[in-house]
Amino acid sequence: MFGKKNRLRKDLPAIDIRKKPVKGFFGGTKWVPASKKEQRQMKAELMKKYPDRYFVDDLKEWNSIDYDLSWIDQMEYFEAFMDD
Repeated sequence: MFGKKNRLRKDLPAIDIRKKPVKGFFGGTKWVPASKKEQRQMKAELMKKYPDRYFVDDLKEWNSIDYDLSWIDQMEYFEAFMDD
């Protein structure tokens, strides 16, 4: 009667698609920011392979997360407060 809804798993690490590997000038690879169109294409391919994963991207969709790094600033403020 009711279909099973796909649930995203929080115990698996998120897949970061904000950057893409590009061949550098001297043969090495470097990571450059990906455009939103490229992120959508990568996400569509990865969704077929990993349907229950979160993605770190700039698309602000239902399965997108954004890493919150404000805790680093709070730790630095606390350490500066304790040093005084």
